[in-house]
Amino acid sequence: MKTEKTKKDKSIRPSVATVTIFLVIVAILISIPLLQHRQFLKFVSDFSRVTTRTETKNVVYCNYEGEDILLNQEQKVDIYRKIVFSELKRRAEPSEEMAESGMTVTYGILATLTLAPAEYKGEEALYVEYHSENMDYTYLAPHLSYSVFEKIIKGL
Repeated sequence: MKTEKTKKDKSIRPSVATVTIFLVIVAILISIPLLQHRQFLKFVSDFSRVTTRTETKNVVYCNYEGEDILLNQEQKVDIYRKIVFSELKRRAEPSEEMAESGMTVTYGILATLTLAPAEYKGEEALYVEYHSENMDYTYLAPHLSYSVFEKIIKGL
């Protein structure tokens, strides 16, 4: 014969399982954006280090439309500001095809930054591909236009 205690134990188990599954799903949904943000902060930190180390040296070049252009301090800082304050929308897989349609900024032997026009959800975006001795990072930045960086490089 079943006692009252046995009946209560069995009725609680499905509730506990449901709550546990719900909490796991919530934890996953919260941790993914936090992980992406942490990776973006690591990228920004490394990019800041590279920009700072090349601050007084004339070693930052941009390959734009087949021409190597030496960047001055103001251009380097403008590029840095636009990238750092960009809105990271999603990580992207590196794309040689996309990278070929853009410009590459070389920070001496420390790093390269490739910027190219992209599209995100039907709107203009910027493809950003970064390679340094410490990390490789690629993402899409909506609300950033490739033409803004063209103007920086051209000195407009």
